[in-house]
Amino acid sequence: MGQSKLERVRERVREKLESYTKYNFERLQEEAFASFFDLAQEYTTLETLYLVCALVPKEFFDLDARLYLLDQDGKTLSLVCSSTKGVEEDASNGNSEVVVREEPYFTEDHSYVIPIRGNRAVSDLLPLQYVKDILGMFELFPADKISEQQRFFLEKFTNRIGYNLHQKQLIHQNLDHIKFINQLVADIEHNVISPNIYYRLFLKKLRRRIDNGYEIQEMVRELVSFCPEIDDRTCRKLREIFHSLGRNIEALDESRKEMENHYEHTSLYLETLLRREHFRHGTYVLRKQRCNFRTEIIEPTLARYLPHFNKKDIKVDNRLEEVPDELLELVVDKGLLSQVYDNFFSNAVKYTEEIEDEYGYRVKFVSYGKKLLKEYFGKGVDGIKFTVFTTGKSIDLDEADRLFDEGYRRAGSDLEVGTGHGLYFVKHIIEIHGGEVGVEPQKYGNTFYFILPQRNGKMAVATTQEDGSRPW
Repeated sequence: MGQSKLERVRERVREKLESYTKYNFERLQEEAFASFFDLAQEYTTLETLYLVCALVPKEFFDLDARLYLLDQDGKTLSLVCSSTKGVEEDASNGNSEVVVREEPYFTEDHSYVIPIRGNRAVSDLLPLQYVKDILGMFELFPADKISEQQRFFLEKFTNRIGYNLHQKQLIHQNLDHIKFINQLVADIEHNVISPNIYYRLFLKKLRRRIDNGYEIQEMVRELVSFCPEIDDRTCRKLREIFHSLGRNIEALDESRKEMENHYEHTSLYLETLLRREHFRHGTYVLRKQRCNFRTEIIEPTLARYLPHFNKKDIKVDNRLEEVPDELLELVVDKGLLSQVYDNFFSNAVKYTEEIEDEYGYRVKFVSYGKKLLKEYFGKGVDGIKFTVFTTGKSIDLDEADRLFDEGYRRAGSDLEVGTGHGLYFVKHIIEIHGGEVGVEPQKYGNTFYFILPQRNGKMAVATTQEDGSRPW
């Protein structure tokens, strides 16, 4: 593949060499080209590029020039620069005869007007929508000084204007995006991350109030214990209050636990995805820590999805519980790995299907596990393979290779909400951990997995039996 690309580029270089030989530009024209390219690279602002575009024809060929660009609506031409006044303050100035056209043309007042075309390779990257890749129009005058050979040169020169304009616009667009992202990160820290801490304080206060409720219930219980000395009606009322108070406190405590779980999950994801380092470096930056995969990553994530599994009658087979916790410790980014499992379990809720096993029973379930792959990543470096198996139709091998591509969705997945980004995210996170991902079609479903590297003798993980095809 590399050699093929080399040959393609080599062929384009040869084509350019032949083209310039055929062009047979005069020396002054070649120097104008060279000067334009040098100055376009030397100056960084768009306004300076406008001036270079207008002044090169003036200084080299004594031709005045006006540069018009299309507004964001893709319809209105605005004068941005001229060789006589420089950068124009009033965009409405200029020649009213200059309009957008596909081909060069002459105006009645003896101007030669050439369409400025951008680089099609980058046109889709710009937010501005131009008419058929035309960025604007370049007017040169007086036209009677322009020979046929010069017309050809000026058309080629205008093409170079378009390409450089595109590049400069992309640069400025990216700079604006970076400024916005930096401001957004500051806003997120101030308006999202910091206020989120107050929820923790609220939950602590709520827990104290609930504990106080239990103390009040205990006081009522002590009163009930003296019932033999109180009339029956009061005694019955106290018992009703005692039991009602207990039920209310228990229900409130359950709600508090759900809120705490939701808070911990949301906080972890917010603080993981919205780290300042991600935005500063333009990629995910890992914060690795030693953590227990079962108790700190898998189980908290699974707890969020158990109600969804139960609602769809999907059973969950958890074989990790048989493995000692200390054998499941790895040094990873806990927040990002939690979101890897979040994506796996989310897909399991959507796509797990009922199947008939070899005994004729109808079953529908999710099974997750792990095993040790000795020296999978080379001598002295084992692989720890974590899997999530779901029952259903086996994925075709050709499709399995594409599931982790950005934007790809399985055939028949239109009924489920999704963007095709989840598994691509999983792949990216695992790969920056030095691992790899994949899917293995099985007889009764599919096993999605990721493998993380681990040096021998460092927090080793015990092997468990796991073939995926018979997870039950």
